[in-house]
Amino acid sequence: MGEGSRNRVLLVALIVIGLLSLMGYIAMAVGADPVRSPEANWLYIWLAIPLFSIYIVACYLVLRWGRNFPVRPTLVIIGLIAILSRAILVPAAPTLSNDIYRYVWDGRVMAAGISPYAYSPGASEVDPLHENDEEIWPYINRKAAITIYPPGAELFYAAIYNLNPNSVTWTKAAMALVDLANCLLVVLLLRRLAMPVARSLVYAWSPLPIIEFASSGHVEALSVFWTLLALLAGTISVQSYASGALRQGQIARIASAVCLAGAGLVKLIPMLLLAGWGRRFGVWVALLAVGLFAAVYAGFTALTGGYISPFLLTYLGKEEANSAVYYVLSRFIGPAIGVGDEVIRGILILATLAGAMLILFKRERGLYDFIGKSFLLVAVYLFFATNAHPWYATWLLAFLPLILPPNGLPIFSDNSDMADGKRLRRGYYGLSLAALAYTALTFSAYLVFALRVADLPTPILVFQVMVVVGLGVIWPLVGHFYTRAENHNVPIKAPPAITQSL
Repeated sequence: MGEGSRNRVLLVALIVIGLLSLMGYIAMAVGADPVRSPEANWLYIWLAIPLFSIYIVACYLVLRWGRNFPVRPTLVIIGLIAILSRAILVPAAPTLSNDIYRYVWDGRVMAAGISPYAYSPGASEVDPLHENDEEIWPYINRKAAITIYPPGAELFYAAIYNLNPNSVTWTKAAMALVDLANCLLVVLLLRRLAMPVARSLVYAWSPLPIIEFASSGHVEALSVFWTLLALLAGTISVQSYASGALRQGQIARIASAVCLAGAGLVKLIPMLLLAGWGRRFGVWVALLAVGLFAAVYAGFTALTGGYISPFLLTYLGKEEANSAVYYVLSRFIGPAIGVGDEVIRGILILATLAGAMLILFKRERGLYDFIGKSFLLVAVYLFFATNAHPWYATWLLAFLPLILPPNGLPIFSDNSDMADGKRLRRGYYGLSLAALAYTALTFSAYLVFALRVADLPTPILVFQVMVVVGLGVIWPLVGHFYTRAENHNVPIKAPPAITQSL
């Protein structure tokens, strides 16, 4: 088969996969249920299995033959399917999560001139705001808890509410539009890094953001947006400094700090990424981001009133969701050795901080090691988190188009010698492949609602750990020792240019 014929076959294959995906999302929209019945959850879970399966096939095609895809037709296909899949789910009732009703409520409270940090939805002071409300109020979760969303999220809710009050569909549409902007940012990043733009499919067609943002309307779409903007500003900065454009590099560096602060002001997790930026961009960039974050948070609270919700401590200290490592420690290992839940949670927090410190001080040799470090920081957080909701994994997914094999960015540049393909075969990319598998496996968290149980069944959680640890830890370690042994036994030949100079 000639190259032209193969390229046409690849495009046709993408179109077929895209159309099959749209059929799955149509079935999800038809079966949507605002009361989140177990039957509706089962429907979404059963449909997610083939959706993720054919998505993995599409990922293989664009990762394996990315440079064979013609740019414009490929972007048109990827873009159309990305738009249509999200547009199908936006009008459907939220089925897997009711968080979006809290978003609308917080927007309503702010529109009334009341701080969302002042009263819980169930407080008597805000009773007039939900009188005769049958669309939003019945579905709000945790009515006794003051909101824990940072100011950036609250301002976004207020802006949406002022445009179209009390509309779940409008709020979901806003999240879906932000997510489409995320798809565009991935394309811009790939172009900036001279990588095939076809790899943008890894994010644009993943069922995870499509369902979590267009169907459930989670605000993480906005935090991913700021994170991707920070990555784009970071790449512009290092490339500008490398080419001698110091002023442009400095401006881009400041922009990256502002964007990281913006991401943290929507959800707190992205502030952890600062540990991956310190060595490349300087401590002052991290301090600038932290300062902006703290100033906006404090200023918003001072101007609107209220205080940071004490429920945040409850969320961190008591809540649990889809946390395989915590589950194993708290249910089996902890009781066996007489260690309490508070100690286990403390150990996991310390493990996360230790991982962040190791990543911070890891030596860098390449321009883009900060991207690999940021990816690892998100992975470390999700691995040790006691709350690892499926929509949290969208942060992880945002990095994967840039680092997945073959020919993605190395997580650390000093391990990037893959000319012979050995590192690829022997697990160097195991971490990124484990992350891709995790973005699909995390969807199993919805079995809690489908089965009406308090925790995910132990076999499901153990399987998650086995896949992630197997791909992300064991396979790379085996590959590392195998490669070292082979290099020890096989003489290293100098490249021809060096031989001639000798």
